[in-house]
Amino acid sequence: MRTSRDVFLTIGKGTYTIHTPLDTEELDRVKSLIDEACGGVVKGAKQEDMLMLTCLRLAYSLDSVNEKLRKVLEHIDGEA
Repeated sequence: MRTSRDVFLTIGKGTYTIHTPLDTEELDRVKSLIDEACGGVVKGAKQEDMLMLTCLRLAYSLDSVNEKLRKVLEHIDGEA
């Protein structure tokens, strides 16, 4: 069983403390995904807006991957 720990996560202009069982490598991948989705801090943008945009970009990325996987599975099923 993994031990949970407190770590810092920056999204937009805010830094948040989260309690997670993720190891360093897993957490670094998550942080990288968030950084990519968030982009740079936009001057004058509210933190709430930065969080919403990050959420929307992550949702879009997840949907895109899901759609690609669906097509691959359909292709595999069609060959069987």
